[in-house]
Amino acid sequence: MKEKYTITKNGVDDYSLKYGETELKLHSTVGLAEKIQNVLNEARKKMIMDLSINDRTLNDLVKETKKDGKTVVDTSNADALESLYIEREYARVFEDCIKEMTGKSFIELIQEIGLETEEEGEKLGEELGNILSGNFPS
Repeated sequence: MKEKYTITKNGVDDYSLKYGETELKLHSTVGLAEKIQNVLNEARKKMIMDLSINDRTLNDLVKETKKDGKTVVDTSNADALESLYIEREYARVFEDCIKEMTGKSFIELIQEIGLETEEEGEKLGEELGNILSGNFPS
């Protein structure tokens, strides 16, 4: 089966995304990499701000129970909420970075390339994420 697109590394932070008759020059910058690296901090900050608006703290989501003289701490609710915020922030930052790098939204890019399955979209997303974070294989 013929690949619908190819990504080629041209230099240290320069890449080409080719699909059909189109070739997009991609350039990863320190600023883009910093945005990706700050996802965790930004997500946690937003979560804490949202909780505080409702007069809550992360500790409100932690359950402590005493059983047989031992204290059991359950952080599963706090962990789940944090994961949700991280996922949402990563998606927002990823979309911003793709738009800055390509001039198109990720969905527009998927549609232009002609990707049809979720797996194809995930593969492209992973490859573009690797470019943004500086981990694209040579």
